[in-house]
Amino acid sequence: MVEMLIVIAVIGIMSALVISAFSNAAQDTRRVVARQQQAAVQSAVNAWVSSVSQKQGLAQARTLYNLAGSSKGRLQLVQGYLDDATLSHFLSNTTNNAEVKSAALSKTSQYLLLDTWSTNSYPKVELK
Repeated sequence: MVEMLIVIAVIGIMSALVISAFSNAAQDTRRVVARQQQAAVQSAVNAWVSSVSQKQGLAQARTLYNLAGSSKGRLQLVQGYLDDATLSHFLSNTTNNAEVKSAALSKTSQYLLLDTWSTNSYPKVELK
């Protein structure tokens, strides 16, 4: 009887550890997806800046970027450099113009911020 109780206790402890490990793995996966989404949007911003600055100059690119007014507006400005599925996913999950969200970002209570592009800098996509 004592041996059976010990076996049950060991199984209970091991199952708690396994459940905890799976939970942590899911959270880590969401964080990785959030970083990948940040990189994808930053890449789109970089491509947009390169394209516009070659045609109209860097100062005009900065002006157009800042005139978009919000993170969501800036995301829509660079939409041609994102694939349709990614763009629609961001737009369907973003409810606040200042915060670009996806399902993975919402689950980690994070968002992407496309802040104002100041002089002597470069536009950054920040994960907040």
